[in-house]
Amino acid sequence: MRLGAAPLFFALFVLVPACTERGGDRPDVSFGPLDANLDAPARLDANRPDTATDADLDAWSHPDAVIPDGGPDRTCMTEVCSNGLDDDCNGLVDDGCSCVPGDTMACFRGAAGHRSRGTCMDGTMTCTGFEFGTWGPCTGDVIEAMETCDAAGLDEDCDGAPNDGCACSDGDPALPCGTDVGECVAGVQTCVGGTRTACTGETQPVAETCDGRDEDCDGRIDESLVRDCGSSVGGCRMGVATCTAGAWGVCVGEVAASTEACNGTDDDCDGNLDESTDRACGVDTGACAVGVEHCVSGAYAACAGATMPVAESCNTIDDDCDGLVDEALVRACGSSVGVCRAGTETCAAGAFGTCTGGVAAGTELCEGANDEDCDGTVDEACGCTGGQMRPCGSSVGVCRPGAQTCSALGSWGGCVGSIDPSAELCNGLDDDCDGTTDPGCQCITGTMRACGSSVGACMPGIETCDATGHYGPCAGATGPSTEVCNGRDDDCNGVVDDGNTCPRQPPLAMCPAARSTAVGTGVSLVSMGSDPDGGSVSFAWTVIARPAGSSAMPVPPGAATTSFTPDAAGDYTLRMCVTDDESVVTCCTTTVTATATCAVPATPTATTCASSWDRRPIVELTPLPSNVAYELYLDGASTPYATVTTVGQNYFRPASELAAGGPPPGVRASIAVRACRTDVAGCCSPTTTLSVNLIDSCTTPRAPGVGDVVFSEYVIDGDGACPGAACEAGEAFELTNLTNCPIALQGNHFFYCNGSCASGSYRWMDFQAGDVIPPRGVYVAIRAQALSTCGYPFFGPDDPSLFGLRVSTLAMQGTGLASGWFTNSGGGSFRIATGAYASPTGGTTLASLTYTGSNAMCGSAGYDAVNFCGDLTPTGTFGPLGTNQLGRLWQPCDAVVAPNPSMCR
Repeated sequence: MRLGAAPLFFALFVLVPACTERGGDRPDVSFGPLDANLDAPARLDANRPDTATDADLDAWSHPDAVIPDGGPDRTCMTEVCSNGLDDDCNGLVDDGCSCVPGDTMACFRGAAGHRSRGTCMDGTMTCTGFEFGTWGPCTGDVIEAMETCDAAGLDEDCDGAPNDGCACSDGDPALPCGTDVGECVAGVQTCVGGTRTACTGETQPVAETCDGRDEDCDGRIDESLVRDCGSSVGGCRMGVATCTAGAWGVCVGEVAASTEACNGTDDDCDGNLDESTDRACGVDTGACAVGVEHCVSGAYAACAGATMPVAESCNTIDDDCDGLVDEALVRACGSSVGVCRAGTETCAAGAFGTCTGGVAAGTELCEGANDEDCDGTVDEACGCTGGQMRPCGSSVGVCRPGAQTCSALGSWGGCVGSIDPSAELCNGLDDDCDGTTDPGCQCITGTMRACGSSVGACMPGIETCDATGHYGPCAGATGPSTEVCNGRDDDCNGVVDDGNTCPRQPPLAMCPAARSTAVGTGVSLVSMGSDPDGGSVSFAWTVIARPAGSSAMPVPPGAATTSFTPDAAGDYTLRMCVTDDESVVTCCTTTVTATATCAVPATPTATTCASSWDRRPIVELTPLPSNVAYELYLDGASTPYATVTTVGQNYFRPASELAAGGPPPGVRASIAVRACRTDVAGCCSPTTTLSVNLIDSCTTPRAPGVGDVVFSEYVIDGDGACPGAACEAGEAFELTNLTNCPIALQGNHFFYCNGSCASGSYRWMDFQAGDVIPPRGVYVAIRAQALSTCGYPFFGPDDPSLFGLRVSTLAMQGTGLASGWFTNSGGGSFRIATGAYASPTGGTTLASLTYTGSNAMCGSAGYDAVNFCGDLTPTGTFGPLGTNQLGRLWQPCDAVVAPNPSMCR
């Protein structure tokens, strides 16, 4: 951080782990000296928190890490369902295994042999989904950690041996280890060569099996054991069986095999469709023969090979296949000429019999009235005697007789005085005097009668007899119609819905599953439909919901299988309806989701520091391109904790803490970053994953100890004429708090002197009650701040949330306050010590520096001493961090080079 034109001197010592938010070209801060025994197993000593590196912590916290203290190594294998373990070491438990949605199960992501041992404990996972579920993430489990050699004897690496590998004294008594719970048998740890051994003689937990025993030694028997059951072939679906009292229970949620039907589905789940479902059709009565209906593509085809009924003939054969032979076959016979009358003959034994019921022809009589031989002539070949008179004509019907006189030629003359026959009219009279009234007439012209029927849905009308003696049409009547399934007697035969007009079962309709595709790319939609009654069916596709502006339609719309090509992005709902031969309709729907073509954006480059002291880690990013958003996820969460949408933004720091942390080195968390198109839903890059330790701040102030506080800078600014009151305005020093707890400086003092301090030119200050360094913060003390003409934009007011600053006016006491006391003659000393100031060497030194610069230009008051007026050499064993360090350990924005947007101060 540059402070106007103010010269700066720096030195900083680090005694605790302090990997910080990095920025610019500043070098990393290490954890200090490493444990000399670098070949020993990687473990943190509880009494030496400065001996582990970031690499050690990264290796130890990874879920695939091998526990280096004699416990079982992590062996990865194919995932085993229903054991609650991450067998394939991919961080997921029982992934790819089926389950019942809503069920929960205990889970553990560590090594199987460490489950429920030591501090390791199960978490839970929940089965998600709608019909066929999959296991969600395992949450709440505690996996292996480093053995800490703690006094409580906790088994953090979960190998059954607390504090194994930790220091002990030979001859120390053996310690019990392992457990006697369930099938396990405890062992012992002994001290060999000053180190606790692994647990020996124990029977360790193994994976739980369904046998009524506690093999994993957690005090529970057969807990959370489930397994897949049933079949997934054809129409079958697998279920889940649960272990109870040492035995597997019934299969829950399965779809079992059923009798095979002609429906395009493998109902009996044997891998074949519609096998052995052909059926007989037609009848085998009389001349008829049975055929067969074959099952084709899930529906019955037309009846093949059958002999169907025809009209009955007089041939001793049951032609109409009703079980009767030559039934009700009669025909007219004989003649109606003269006195003859027609009769009937009936079929018997395949031939028509004698004519019965008629009047046959006889011998012609010369009585002048009748045609007895039925040849159409009356009294043919009969003569007469001239002058002989005889009656003639007829008195039949309207006719009246006259007289006929025989001519001299012996033939009868005309009939005189008779009323002769006339054309027959339909009037109720025998006009043609043939003894038959109105032959061929059904009625008397002009008469009316009721017609039709009042049975069922029919209504009677009126019909009128016309001039031909026939009744005309039935006016005003409602006649019978084809019987349909409506609860009425449509054909007026006295029976409602007869003749199997009502469907026995509606048709079946099955739509394909929802589909996804890109705009302009067609999908084939295969549906199925059938009539359980055996009738034919038809198909009809329609679009009932679509994105705005779309006009896409299924092609063809009238087939079971159709093609649909979306022309706009969004969801389409298509309905498919099946209609059977009884006009009954069954419908179903399916969804087609169309997305715009996805050009996957590049995975952003992302970096962050290994530790975050405020649990608000900065993630530095590739500058955000247009039409893209960056999504940041914490610890595998399903929703992002942040979404970056500002074009060109190259970093993100959350406004509040991401998650709970802990004391140094903190709690490890992972951050996943990916890029997603803003104009195409779901079009995202692969993720890049970062790891960071989240460190909690401490709220209880404590007194400083040796190594807790260091000098981070010294500033001198000669603004006015020297010597003089304003000459040294702006003299300041900074103290950095290296802990995560507030440091209360009250009861301690600061001291500085020039050269060898023999000249008496020195400054000192006693810290008061308000002088507190915030956790991981900087305390700045300034002399005569108001007199400085330089700009100090970062000085005051107090703003711990921004820099962790505590600003104090430097109220030093001593000699030569305006004499240019920072003369750099060598041997100058900075010192913070316990107690109130009494002498240059009073109290216990908490932090100190010695000035060794010798540049000639640094030897007068009011000089410009930026970066080249010597070095502040520490008295300890650790080297300085370098120049311009104030705030760079703690100010968040210092981790970003050229931040955009530049909102940090």
